[in-house]
Amino acid sequence: MTSFDELHQQNHQIAELAKTLSYLFQDREMCDSGITCELFERYRDKFDAHMNHNKAIYSQLLNNNNGSVRATVDRFIEGEREIKRLFKSYADKWCKNGLHIGDHQAFIKETDEMFELVWSRIQAESEQLYPLARNQDQTNAA
Repeated sequence: MTSFDELHQQNHQIAELAKTLSYLFQDREMCDSGITCELFERYRDKFDAHMNHNKAIYSQLLNNNNGSVRATVDRFIEGEREIKRLFKSYADKWCKNGLHIGDHQAFIKETDEMFELVWSRIQAESEQLYPLARNQDQTNAA
């Protein structure tokens, strides 16, 4: 399983890429830049890899007999499905073979919403999911 330090580092990298992209996207011409597209692909790949690392935490916590722990994990799993669905819809609209921006203002609005959704998820992991997993690790070690 990935360490919590690694998960926090992944979260930091995802947030850093989102901030950089958000800044670059403000300039319409930067949206068509190959480098910007590469950064966006890196953002997507890091987010997908991060979500895959969380599966080990879900598996560990779902073995817990505590109903509230299981409910929290179920909420995170459901939230992950929804974020992936929304991200896929976003990518299908704006990112086929590079970024395709027809309406820059709509793109900025939807991109900011997507970045905010991912950031909220990252915060929830750090504040709720990881502490549950740490507690379970400590309980199992005792």
